[in-house]
Amino acid sequence: MGPFYFSRGILFHMDKHDVEFIEIRGARVHNLKNINLNIPLRKLVCFAGPSGSGKTSLAFHTLLTESKRRFINSFPNSMKFFTERPAAVDVDQIFPVLPVFGLPQINPVVGSRSVVADVMRLTDSLQNLFFSFSKELCPTHSLELEIRSVADQLKAQAPKKTEGVFYILLGPNEFQRVNGEEFLPARSYSLKRKTVEAFNPEDELWEILRFKWDSLTNLEKRWKELKLDQYHINFYLWGGELKKPQLLNFHFEKVCPQCDFESIPAVTVSAFSPYSALGACPNCNGYGARLIYDEKKIIDRDMTILEGGLKLLNYGPFQDAYEELLKLLKKNKVPLDTPIKKLPKDFFQLLEEGHGSYPGYKELKLYLESKKYKPSVRIYIRHMQREEPCLVCHSSRLNKNIHHYQVQLRNENWGLEEIMGLTVEEAYPLFCEKRSLATSHEKRIFNDICEKLKMAMDMGLNHLSLLRKAKTLSAGEYQRLLLIKYLSFKGTDSLFVLDEPSVGLAHKELEKLLVGLRQIIEQGNTVILIDHSEQVQKASDHLIVMGPGSGKLGGEIIYQGEAKAYFKNKEEVIWEKKRTIDKNPSMIEVLQPEIFGKKYPDFKVPINAMTWVTGASGTGKTANLIRVMGNTIYKKLYGEWLEEDEFYVKAVKNPARFDDVLIISSDLNRFTSRSSVGTITELASVIRKHFLKLPVSKSMNLKEGHFSSNSELGMCPRCEGRGSIVIEMQYLEDIVLECEDCKGLKIKPLYANISDGKMTVAEAYNLPLNQVLDRIILTPKFRRVWEYLKILNLDYLSLDRALNSLSGGEKQRVFLLSKLLKNIQNSLLVFENISFGLSEKELKLLGMFLEDLIQLKNTVVIIDSSTCFKHLASWKLHFDTKSIDLSPLAKTE
Repeated sequence: MGPFYFSRGILFHMDKHDVEFIEIRGARVHNLKNINLNIPLRKLVCFAGPSGSGKTSLAFHTLLTESKRRFINSFPNSMKFFTERPAAVDVDQIFPVLPVFGLPQINPVVGSRSVVADVMRLTDSLQNLFFSFSKELCPTHSLELEIRSVADQLKAQAPKKTEGVFYILLGPNEFQRVNGEEFLPARSYSLKRKTVEAFNPEDELWEILRFKWDSLTNLEKRWKELKLDQYHINFYLWGGELKKPQLLNFHFEKVCPQCDFESIPAVTVSAFSPYSALGACPNCNGYGARLIYDEKKIIDRDMTILEGGLKLLNYGPFQDAYEELLKLLKKNKVPLDTPIKKLPKDFFQLLEEGHGSYPGYKELKLYLESKKYKPSVRIYIRHMQREEPCLVCHSSRLNKNIHHYQVQLRNENWGLEEIMGLTVEEAYPLFCEKRSLATSHEKRIFNDICEKLKMAMDMGLNHLSLLRKAKTLSAGEYQRLLLIKYLSFKGTDSLFVLDEPSVGLAHKELEKLLVGLRQIIEQGNTVILIDHSEQVQKASDHLIVMGPGSGKLGGEIIYQGEAKAYFKNKEEVIWEKKRTIDKNPSMIEVLQPEIFGKKYPDFKVPINAMTWVTGASGTGKTANLIRVMGNTIYKKLYGEWLEEDEFYVKAVKNPARFDDVLIISSDLNRFTSRSSVGTITELASVIRKHFLKLPVSKSMNLKEGHFSSNSELGMCPRCEGRGSIVIEMQYLEDIVLECEDCKGLKIKPLYANISDGKMTVAEAYNLPLNQVLDRIILTPKFRRVWEYLKILNLDYLSLDRALNSLSGGEKQRVFLLSKLLKNIQNSLLVFENISFGLSEKELKLLGMFLEDLIQLKNTVVIIDSSTCFKHLASWKLHFDTKSIDLSPLAKTE
């Protein structure tokens, strides 16, 4: 019997053989032109086409969003209350609506607790393994803890003479707890008689067992029958030459056979979880690191006091303390114009401890801690701190009370904190070798762990440490980790929508990804990809090409069918010939780099040229070029680090003496809901200044804020500059209505309708840029921006277009443009995965843009797996596991 599905608010039952397509009717989201489409079920479907042609609008903003909304609406009201519900999209029908999994190309993690193992769901599997099958070993002797037998514990407390019969006695109440009130013993002990005789209920101690020291085996057997080890009661020994009963100390917890190390029971699986109060290290609260004040951030020893070297005192509320310190220093004749590192030791003691009216750094830090409830103070404190690995849990995040729990892997004992400290490559052989497993449960856990690690290896993530913070991952690495979770999915009749999963993957890694996606499809699921890689497009069962152009020129389906037929007639992109390059150009030299515990060979990067960096995932491309080379050059320029990573490099020789260093990656999760094309390119300010020059604006004494939806002067007060009002229905779906006051214009109608004779303020924000900017006089800076917009094929966008509504390729190019607003010359520019979301034609336009940057004496480094850059770049820098090789891609002279 197949699952149930919703359509038009009606519940349907569908057998998996009844329907062969997902039917989409009347899709009109963004630039989609009332599209009707049938997407085959249980196939690999790929969307292609230019950036901005409607691929994301159709796959994500229509199919994914509406499927998610209707699926959530099928939940009970109690569950919907705690779930974010997407708003209804502009589409007439989607049938059937499947359970859906979406994978956008961003890394949304901002917290410090989540690590690589958490993202790929490996942590859960390891916790289950240790809870079910680990053994407690003594941390000193590496011996398994065990419960000492009753016989051994009795021998340790035996009297000097052990001849004759001995008795184990209990108080009357304890005896009845063990045997019940109806059972009475044969003998009892009286403190008055000081002997054991026939039972007398008035006696103080009653016999529970009797034995001889040469037959302790029988005693052990009888002890287990009575289950005496379950009772926490006082046992007494009497017999032989003992003058009075001897209190016995029985210990029935596990202990080390050679020392007194006792068991710390793990009663639930939560004892192995850093997200639980039971399992989290109390020193770092399960983060694996502690925040401490960084001396380099609160004191710049290379600067003088007058230059602002005492950075902690630059905080506004500490201005009085700074003035008091200056008075003390002048009084003590401490020079203020000498570098701080050359000042005497007494100065640093005074700075820290304070004196008189100056409170000192120690007191000021305590003041900041007391004000942490204020967001601004928390931000300031975090800016002054750095992470220090937790020395108690060794960064494992786990309570030290469970560090002695170990499992045997490859004939060695491993603790959970030791396994978490490994890389994917190091952990793989521990779990994936052939081994005999006792139970099906153990076999299932090992297979699950092995499968996830193998997928990570296949995806080129073998270099990642299991404890690496998820927030430090690139968007491509984070997406591939999520793919591991999805590829291990065991279910049927579900829908997967993935955005550019090929980004950052080499050819062989991409082949393995496609094999994994095929496994999902074979289970009866449907996979939809948005991807510009020809390898992915050709491997798909069904290709849907959007176009023909971008923005209003797109939103149509120009091809649908088999990929093979499409590529037969596809127009090839003709690449221009490259100019000849200098055979021996000036080079940036990086000597003996070492980062993330790995040493790399020396390498060189040509100056005033475009270098394409290639290599498999995990070979150190980003680590060396951004975190080592770019970071070091940035430090020399600005005196502070671009990225706070621990690394070593003998030298970075740079004869160019750059004016600036810019790092531009594909991490697109940096925009707020109010960010728009106008705000990020600063062109919105051009529109505001244009309308401010009008006589009507001058007569009304208007300011720029009157034309901004982000300013209280201009925003519509009813919708707060959003253009719409959301009515929260709590248990029902939220209702989104156009604001009645501003009619969706976001700013007050009085200002929105001001006209220059050609267009109103509202029209200037909402018309395509190619209909707006040609009518306005631009400064040289914004004339350059306008030319770049046309080169990057973004002139169809409007200034008011929300960045969150753009496709991945559009976001990439808009962000690139925002980084290059100033006239950049003689700078180092490092681009990572810049091809994300761009077709071959758009990459050709991007090449023209990058060539213009080269002509301005910039050095361009591109870390990207797209083979299109072999037509654009002059040099190729290839990273391998053992070597880094530089070779020309153009003719040399």
